Amino acid sequence: MPKEKEGFREELDRLSARFPGRETISITEACEVVGMSRWTLMKDKDFPAKKPGRGKNAKIVVPIVALARYLS
Repeated sequence: MPKEKEGFREELDRLSARFPGRETISITEACEVVGMSRWTLMKDKDFPAKKPGRGKNAKIVVPIVALARYLS
């Protein structure tokens, strides 16, 4: 099992406290957390955004655990 990155647990705790009981957050909420624009984040191939639905009305979500890894 790979070792967690330094700071991962702290980021996960911070995100879990900010968004209690949630596994994902919206791309808008992620932009606020990271402090970058939606356009910038969506261009970043390492950013963990997911589009679980299909079509133009599908919402982009960001898993909290993946975001904590991205931030650490």
